[in-house]
Amino acid sequence: MDNIVSLIKDQILDGRLAPGQRLISTDLVEQLGVSRGPLREAFRQLDAEGLIDVEPNRGAIVRRLGADEVKNLYEIRIALEGFAARLAAEKINEGDNRAFLENVLHRGRRHRKDPVFSAFVNDNREFHQAIVHLCGNPELGKLIDKYQQPVFMIQLRQIIGTSQVIAHALDEHEKIAEGILSGSPEAAYLAMREHLIHSSEQILNSPALINPKHGSKSWA
Repeated sequence: MDNIVSLIKDQILDGRLAPGQRLISTDLVEQLGVSRGPLREAFRQLDAEGLIDVEPNRGAIVRRLGADEVKNLYEIRIALEGFAARLAAEKINEGDNRAFLENVLHRGRRHRKDPVFSAFVNDNREFHQAIVHLCGNPELGKLIDKYQQPVFMIQLRQIIGTSQVIAHALDEHEKIAEGILSGSPEAAYLAMREHLIHSSEQILNSPALINPKHGSKSWA
C-alpha cells in the first residue's frame, strides 16, 4: 500500500495529476496493477496527508487550495521552517552537517546555467528537507512535510516555471544557507521567513488559485 501512496503522490507533486482532477479508480487499478482494496487505503492516507479530498459519492479528487488556505499554510510553514532554520544554524558544526548542506546547496546551483523546471522542483524540495535533516528532530520533520506538500502542488502551476523566478529562489536559498553556515540562528530564521513570504506572494498572485482575490496580506 505504501508503494501505491508513493506512486500517486509523485504524480501529484510533479504536476501529472492537477489540483481539482478526479482520480478514476478503474484507471489507477489498471495503471498501477493493484486491486481496489489497497487503492482505497491509499486514498485514505493521501486524504489524511492533505493531498486529495475523498468525497462521499464523488470519489477522490486532487486537493485544490483557495487563497485563505494557502495563506494559512504559509503562516504555519514560517513558524515551523523558521524554527528549523534556527536549529540548523545551532547544529551546523555537529557531525557532517556543514558538508551535507553545502553539497545540497551546490546541486541546486546547476539551475543558474541550466534551469530545468521539473528538476528544480525536486532540488527546491530537497533544499528545504536538508534543513529539516540538520535539526535532528524527526517529529518536526513530519510536521513540516505535512504542511509543505499541499503547497508544492500549487507551486507547480505556473509559479516557478521561469528562469528569472528560479534564479531569485536560488538567491534566497543562498541567503538562508549563509545564515545557517555562519551559525547565526536569527539570520537563518529571518532569511527563511523572507523566502517563504515571497513564495506565498507568488502563489497568492497566481491564477492557479480558486479565488485570486485574496485581499491584503499581513505578515506582522
